[in-house]
Amino acid sequence: MRNIELPENLDWQVWVERWDKMQQRYLVNRAERFEVIVRVIRDTQNSVAQIIDLGCGTGSLMLEILRAFPKAKLIGIDFDPTLLPLARQRLAKFSSRIKLILADLRQKNWLEHLEKPADAVVSATALHWLRQKELVGLYGDVARILRPGGIFLNADHAGSGNDRIQQAWEKHRDKMLNSQRNTTCEEWENFWKAYMEALGLKTPEIRQRVLGGWKGGVEKGMPLSWHFEKLKESGFTCVDCFWRCDCDAIYGGIRE
Repeated sequence: MRNIELPENLDWQVWVERWDKMQQRYLVNRAERFEVIVRVIRDTQNSVAQIIDLGCGTGSLMLEILRAFPKAKLIGIDFDPTLLPLARQRLAKFSSRIKLILADLRQKNWLEHLEKPADAVVSATALHWLRQKELVGLYGDVARILRPGGIFLNADHAGSGNDRIQQAWEKHRDKMLNSQRNTTCEEWENFWKAYMEALGLKTPEIRQRVLGGWKGGVEKGMPLSWHFEKLKESGFTCVDCFWRCDCDAIYGGIRE
């Protein structure tokens, strides 16, 4: 993987705004998820010096955390070389407090970029790309990089073990999404096609390299009971669900 530089004439702010609006098309109460993550970190941690965002994308969640914890340093890790440049621009005024890393969370070498234990590790709508075995391995990695008492919070899809409940959740989610959408909420594929053209990249090549290796992830989300079991096996205590809205949840735990 190599870093990608934005063209000089590219208006990065336009693309950051388009990204956020596109995300709103698919995520119910996206801003509320960020608010809950910030609040839970504040309520459970006496001091916050370092936070790690897994699958940070364009830095949306990082921005809210940087504002909420003015003394904290943040590390953002993502596999997509086309999103990290947008994160770098979005977070430019916090440049002394951030570090952005292009790395694959399925490979252990991302851990080499970390110099000290973290007080919190967070993620938002990113880890469902991983397969079950890969996610379990990541939970173990997160437990190792957290200091004792540190917290892990993941806002992502969380399914039901019952098909009828899952179908009801999906139906209600779709109804909520339809009510919050507006004419500026473009579709995922339209965003990526336009963004790749703006970068001067061939869409099939770059998207296949970034997303092609992520087939088989837990897109609908595993039940919370599964996540709780795997987190406990990895060394987390007090595992819990901190927020839920049908097919999505914020769950995690505190490391022993």
